[in-house]
Amino acid sequence: MSTTQQRPQLRLVSSQDEWDIALTYFADFQRSAGLADTTIRNRASFVRTLRRRCGKSYEDVTLADLRRHLGRPDISAGTRRTERGALVAFFRFLLEDELRGDDPTVRLAPVTAPKGTPRPFTREQVDAMLESGAYRKTRAMILLGYYQGFRVSQIAAVHGGDVDRLTSTIRTVGKGQKERRLPLHPVIGALADEMPADGWWFPARGTRTGHVRGASVTDLVTKAKIRAGITDPKLTPHSLRHAFGTDLVEAEVDIRVVQELMMHESLATTQIYTGVSERRKRAAVAALPGRVVPIRSGRSTPRAA
Repeated sequence: MSTTQQRPQLRLVSSQDEWDIALTYFADFQRSAGLADTTIRNRASFVRTLRRRCGKSYEDVTLADLRRHLGRPDISAGTRRTERGALVAFFRFLLEDELRGDDPTVRLAPVTAPKGTPRPFTREQVDAMLESGAYRKTRAMILLGYYQGFRVSQIAAVHGGDVDRLTSTIRTVGKGQKERRLPLHPVIGALADEMPADGWWFPARGTRTGHVRGASVTDLVTKAKIRAGITDPKLTPHSLRHAFGTDLVEAEVDIRVVQELMMHESLATTQIYTGVSERRKRAAVAALPGRVVPIRSGRSTPRAA
């Protein structure tokens, strides 16, 4: 049976339900391609924002609608670029799955955004969060972010079986479902003694099985940040990962090693961490030798005729 024969009900439901059904199919498609749950949820959120602002069936969305939506002034260039990518993926899927007859994103202009810069917590700020009254599991999340450089999705999914004492490594799954074994930091090794040896470190609550979602990690770490009196809105739980990369560079670890530890596909992504060390900037300026500066110009004073 063809795709169009399987899904005639889409035109028989309300516009909102139609979007929800399409998003369910879109999620299945992405999972079959191996995309991470975080990516799938984020893309769905962007699509729902378009639906809410546009107020149309997805079949009726035009190029002008998309331009108006992405051109709104209340989002940053980086968010605009990410949002465009999500919408392009969604409408391309609708076309390929015969849920729509054309793709309105084909002529949607690319979005340029300035090169990102890390937003790391300082070591003092990390200490302040650990001492803020955060519960044990929240402290464990903070430590995993700083000492292993894990993203919130990786933190959420840590299992006791991921820790290998013989090789002193920890298994994790990064972007694109890429599995790696990374060196286990001694602080995390000591933490493992307190955490389940054969279970999720952060199990889901209530009727859900498995581990907590990355969003739960974000919420808990953010609360610790607020309790610590850290008010900078640019500092997020992901800033723990930025602190990991920044402090490795500060410690003069080879940039290729930092790339491997952070599981970056491109060295260019890792190299943004080389530009954030204030200590190195000051040391570089101080490396220029001093000199004796003449007090006077040395020019002779002209005499009157």
